[in-house]
Amino acid sequence: MYYTADLIPYIYFDYPKRDENDKPTQISGVGFSPIGFLLEKKLNNYFTYQLSISGSFIFMKDEFPTDKGRKLNYTFDPSFTLQTHITKSIKLASGYKFHHISNAQTGSENPGLDSNFLYISLIIK
Repeated sequence: MYYTADLIPYIYFDYPKRDENDKPTQISGVGFSPIGFLLEKKLNNYFTYQLSISGSFIFMKDEFPTDKGRKLNYTFDPSFTLQTHITKSIKLASGYKFHHISNAQTGSENPGLDSNFLYISLIIK
């Protein structure tokens, strides 16, 4: 198991703002993830998997995702990745990530957004 920490130099959301009749809204911010864990296990000679989880602090330009939200938000994002070697220096990875962002009950309301990601990555060493 590995400990992870990340900087988030840019985060961007394009979403329908609930308190403005679902008006299309864009907002960005920055953040950092001081705590995360990554577990990597070899399944066989061809495949390995990774389970990871992290928590982050996100600072948005305005209240997010509604006017009763906050500029400071928190994220929680567990993920699962399956990897295989294509060559000695190239891996193919695919996986699933759940991403939650909210103010963690620190505002007058706790509006949050949940996202689900399916991804494919090419890793070159």
